[in-house]
Formats: sequence, C-alpha cells, structure tokens
Amino acid sequence: MKQNSALQARATAETTTNSSTPLQRALRALVCAALACALAVALVAAGLGACLLPSTTRLLSENTSAFELSPYVPDSLTELACVTRDFTVNDFGRDAAGNTGAQTALATQVVNAAKASAADGSPTHDRWNANARTVLATADDDPAPDVTMERLASVSDAYALDTNAVSHLNDCNTLIRGVMPWLWACAIASLAALAALHLANTRHPWCASVAWKACIAAPVVIVACFAALGAWAVFDFNGLFAAFHGVFFPQGNWMFSYESLLICMYPIDFWVGMAAIWAATTVTACIICLLVGRVIRKKDHHAR
Repeated sequence: MKQNSALQARATAETTTNSSTPLQRALRALVCAALACALAVALVAAGLGACLLPSTTRLLSENTSAFELSPYVPDSLTELACVTRDFTVNDFGRDAAGNTGAQTALATQVVNAAKASAADGSPTHDRWNANARTVLATADDDPAPDVTMERLASVSDAYALDTNAVSHLNDCNTLIRGVMPWLWACAIASLAALAALHLANTRHPWCASVAWKACIAAPVVIVACFAALGAWAVFDFNGLFAAFHGVFFPQGNWMFSYESLLICMYPIDFWVGMAAIWAATTVTACIICLLVGRVIRKKDHHAR
C-alpha cells in the first residue's frame, strides 16, 4: 500500500511537472545552468588544488628545474622552488602590503642557499663570479637578508630574485588568495545544491532531471575547453603561456631571462608538467561527475 501511494504521488507530481508553465520551465533551465556553471568551476578548482600542493612543486622541480644553468646545487634549487611556492601561495607573514615577514623569510632562504652553493668545494662554486662572492662575504655584516638578496640580484638575476621577480610573485599570491575562496564557494555550493535537489526530488521530480543534466553538461563543457587549450599548447605553448599571463598579469612584470633564478626553478617543462597535472586531475573529476550524473539519470528514468 505504501509503495502504491508513493507511486501515485510520483505520478501526480510527474503530471504536474509535464504541465508546468513556460516560466517554470525557464526557471528550471536557469537552475540547471547555474548548477552546471558551479560544477564546472569546482572541476577546474580540483585541478588547481592539485597544482598548488607542495608535493607537486617538489616533484616537478626535481625533474624539470634547469640545474645545468643555475649556480645553485640541485638540492638547493629544488628547496628554493618549494620555498618560493610557499611565498607565492601562502599568506603567512604577510601584512596589508602583502610582503613583510614572508619576503624576509624568502630572502633568508635564498641567501643561505647562495652561501652553500658558492662555498669552496661546492659543485657549482665556479658559477659564482667575484662580485657575487663579495656580496655573500659581506652578508653577515648586514642583518637584512632582503638587502643581500637585492645586491645579489643586481650582480645577476641568476643569483637571486630581483625586485621584478618578487613583485610578480606577490601578484601571483594576490591572484591566488583572491580567487581560491570563490572557487571553494562554488564547489561547496554545487555539492549543497545537488544534495538539496536529491532531498526535494520526492516531491518535485524535476529536481532529478536538473541534477543529472548539470552533472553531464559541466564535464562536457570543461573537457571541450581543455581539449581546445591542449591543442593550442601542442602547437604554440609559448603563445598560450603569454596569453595566460597577459590576461592575469597585464602589468607585464612576468618576463625574465632564461638564466634567471626564477626561470631556472620554473622552466617551461615545469609548467608543462603543471598543465598535465591540472588536466589529469580535472578530467578525473569530470569522469566522476559524469558517473554521478549517469546514476541519477538512470534512477530518474526508472522512476518514470
């Protein structure tokens, strides 16, 4: 009896759904589109989250950093890549201007690594010129590591992060810290919306339709966009890289010499690896989303 009652209620609700007004159908389409957009953002955010992990930077640096060009020994260059990642991603030690404390910590790491790499007996000792060694020799007389790093960078940007590099890293930090809360909000909102649609589906059968359509639409759009970007990267990665930076860093402080410390830590191969990890993670999340949509669709069709 209970089952028959449930089926009758479902049939009644279905009849109501089929006889819905154009305005109701438009509102449902709008809800579906909004949910699909939120899911799409969440899928992209999953890939970005994987890229921002400290372990990702370490793994890629160990395998792609330009050790043959850098005056730093390989272990030091990898550690600097990780420290620079922390400076770029985290907000620890930053004041309203975005740099105090964090920048000093970064400069301290750079100066310490420089001393070790330029020391007698170091495999890269001969890559440090007399002017750089003079700056390091007087570093202990100046308690401000920021000043020492700036002096090293004035000798060559291969020895330290210059003002332009630090400014760019601060811009990256501002962008990441500004975007991440919105990405997390979209992810949480999309999951909450799916849960709400699931709970409301008994009384409003159209909820299931909205849910599975959104779960299928979002991955399709994302995979199509990634495929287009992937094709662009295959034929002109430098062009894609420049376009990306041109959009997000229009101030133009993102171009550096190929022997600079920043580029030795993060050469093109590093960013190709980042793109691959981002794409692999997002595509995996898309597959999961598609499977969820398929399950909801199957149940919805059986209920009809």
